Amino acid sequence: MVSINPESKSRAVNREVLSELIKLHGKTSLGGKLPAYDGRKSLYTAGSLPFESEEFSVTLVDPEKKDKEKAEREYKITILIAGRTDLYHLQQFLKGRQRDMPQETIQVLDVVLRESPSWNYVTVSRSFFSTTFGHRGDIGEGLECWRGYYQSLCPTQMGLSLNIDISATSFFKPVTVVQFVLEFLNLRDASRPLTDRDRVKIKKALRGVRVETNHQEDQIRRYKITGITPVPMSQLTFPVDERGTRMSVVQYFMQRYKYNLQYTSWPCLQSGSDARPVYLPMEACKIVEGQRYSKKLNDKQVTNILRATCQRPQQREQSIREMVLHNKYAEDKFAQEFGINVCSDLVSVPARVLPPPMLRYHDSGKEKTCVPSVGQWNMINKVGRPPSIEKAFTRFGVPALKNIPTIIFGADVTPPPPGEDSASSVAAVVASMDWPEITKYSGLVSAQPHRQEIIENLFSVTKDPQRGNVNGGMIRELLIAFRRKTGRRPERILFYRDGVSEGQFSHVLLHEMDAIRKACASLEEGYQPEVNFVPVEKKHYTRLLSGDHGRHDMTDKSGNKLSGFLKRLLKLSQTKP
Repeated sequence: MVSINPESKSRAVNREVLSELIKLHGKTSLGGKLPAYDGRKSLYTAGSLPFESEEFSVTLVDPEKKDKEKAEREYKITILIAGRTDLYHLQQFLKGRQRDMPQETIQVLDVVLRESPSWNYVTVSRSFFSTTFGHRGDIGEGLECWRGYYQSLCPTQMGLSLNIDISATSFFKPVTVVQFVLEFLNLRDASRPLTDRDRVKIKKALRGVRVETNHQEDQIRRYKITGITPVPMSQLTFPVDERGTRMSVVQYFMQRYKYNLQYTSWPCLQSGSDARPVYLPMEACKIVEGQRYSKKLNDKQVTNILRATCQRPQQREQSIREMVLHNKYAEDKFAQEFGINVCSDLVSVPARVLPPPMLRYHDSGKEKTCVPSVGQWNMINKVGRPPSIEKAFTRFGVPALKNIPTIIFGADVTPPPPGEDSASSVAAVVASMDWPEITKYSGLVSAQPHRQEIIENLFSVTKDPQRGNVNGGMIRELLIAFRRKTGRRPERILFYRDGVSEGQFSHVLLHEMDAIRKACASLEEGYQPEVNFVPVEKKHYTRLLSGDHGRHDMTDKSGNKLSGFLKRLLKLSQTKP
C-alpha cells in the first residue's frame, strides 16, 4: 500500500512521484524490484521488498514556475506491506476446483500489463489513446477523435485471456482558445461580443481544461480553467499594488509584455480561486494536447466519429493484430519482471450458426409460416398471433413458468450524462404483474447518489414516530402489487440486473440479493422464494470474428456474423448458490 503526502488526485502526478522514488531508491532500498503502480494506493512487486514499512522523501521540480522555492515540492511516500498475492488460488479457480474468483490476484496481473501503456499513452478508463495510432480526425466544434485500444485481463475456460479491441473517443483540439470558441459556437465574426448564452456554453465546455500561455517567448506556463469572467476584457480591472490602484487587463498586457490584445470584447478565462483569480486573455492561451472531452457529443459529432472509425470485420481484425504487435508485449519490462507471457495470436474458439426458427402466424393471413433470412423478415400477408412466453423460456433452459407462480424483475441504473458532476443517478425496476402469461409489467423509479451502481432503494426501513419501523422499497412494493393482481405470492423470482460493471458484480450481487431476501421476509415470516439473480452484460469488448472471412454460411455480405451465431467461449465469473 502506498501513501503520498501531500495527497494528489492526479494519477499522473502520483506516477511522477513514484518514478522519482524508483530512480533514487530502486536499486537500493527497493531491492532492485521494478514495481507496478495503479496510480492510487496499490503498488505491486514480483517478490518481497526488504522491509515491512518504510518512508521516503522525493522532490519534484515544476519547470513552469520561475521561483525556485515554489517550483520545488517535497513529497513524503510511505510504503506499507498490505498483503501477498497467491497465484495458487487463481490456478485452482481456472481449473474449476475453487468457486470464489480471486479478483485481487487478477487485478494485480491486470495492473502489471497496464503499467507500460499508462506511461506511454493517454489513459481513459480501461482504454489507451495516442496520436501514434493514426487517424486524428476533426469531428467538429473544436474537437477531434483519437484512436486507441481497450485492454482487460479476464479469466476464461482457456485460462487467463487478454481482451483487446480497437476504440476511439473525443479530445480537445490543441488550438488557441479563440479558435476553439469560434468553432465551438460556429462563429465567423470574432469582433462581436459574446452573448450571455455563449459565455455559459464556453464556461461549461472549458471548465477543468488545461491551457498554456503563449504571450511570453521565453516561458510557457500552464493553468487549469475554473471559469469565465462575467464582463468583457475591456472592462475587467484588478488591483496592482497595496494602495488598491486598479489596472485593466488590456493595459497590463501592453505595459508588462508589450502585447496588444485584439479580442477585447470577449471575456477572459479565469484560473485560480475566486479569492485570488488569475485572468487569462483567450488569445494568449492554447489548449494543451491530450485532453479528453468527457461531455456528451451531439449527433453530428457522433456520426463523424462513426464514419472515421467504422470498419468491416476483416479490417477490424487486422487493426487488432497490428495493435498487439505495436504494443510488443514480449518486450514489456514489467511483464518480464512478473514472468507474464502474452501470445500475439488471436484465440480460436468453436462456433456454429443455429438454424432460424419457423415463424407461425395466425390462420387468417395469406401466409401462415415464414423462415427468416439473414435474421430478417417482413409482415406482408401475415397476421400476428399471441406470443408464447412459456415456450420461449423453456426453450432457453428456464424452468417451466406455469408450474410455479413466478415474478420476473428487470433492474438498471442510469447515470447522469457525461460532464454532469453532481446530478443524481436514476434506478428503475420493472416486474411482471400477471402469471402465467407474463405479458404485463409495472415499474418504479428512484433517485440515488451520483454514479452509484448499487440500487439503494430495493428495500428500506424508515422510522415513523407513531408506527415505529416501516418497511418499504421497490422490491417490496412490486411483490405486493403482484399478489394483488394474481391473488398469489410468487414462489420464484427471476431478477435480471443490467448496468453493472465487471468489477462490481460481486459487490452488487451481495448487496442486492440481501435486499431481495429482506423484502420477502418483511412480507411474511419464513417467506423465502427461490431467487435467480442474472447479471446482463451488453457492453463488452469481446470481438468474435470469423476464422474464414470468405465463408458465406457463417457471415453476411459485410463480413458480420449471421443471426443465430453461437460461440463456446466462456468467461468465468464468481458464482453464488
